[in-house]
Amino acid sequence: MSDARFPRRRSPAMRSRPGFTLVELMVALMVFVVGVLAVTSSSAVVMTMIGGSQRRTVAAVVAESRFERLRAMSCTAHTNGNTTTRGVRETWSVVPLTAADDVTVVVTFASSGGRMTTQTYRTYIPC
Repeated sequence: MSDARFPRRRSPAMRSRPGFTLVELMVALMVFVVGVLAVTSSSAVVMTMIGGSQRRTVAAVVAESRFERLRAMSCTAHTNGNTTTRGVRETWSVVPLTAADDVTVVVTFASSGGRMTTQTYRTYIPC
C-alpha cells in the first residue's frame, strides 16, 4: 500500500548506487558535442586565415621582387609596366625625382572567398 502517510520502504537492491544517471550522461554528452563543434568551426576559420596569409605573402614577395629588378637597372631604364607573376597581377609606376625614383607597385590577388584584394607597396630607389 503506497500512501503519502506511509512512505514506501526501499529494498536493499533499490538503494542508491554509485554512478551516473541517464540524464547526467545526456547532459555531459551534449556539452562534449558543443565543444567538438566549436573546435571544428574554429579550425575551419584558422585554415581560411592561413590560406589568405599565404596569398598575401606571395603578393608581397612579387612586389619585393619587382623592386629588386628595378634596383638592378639604371635609373634611365626604369619604366612603368604591368604583368602577372605567380597568379598575382602587378602594376608598377615610376616617378623620376632629383636624386631618386619614386616606385609604387600595386599587386592584386584572389583572397579567401574568391574576392580580389589589392595591396600597394612604395619605395624610393636612389639614382
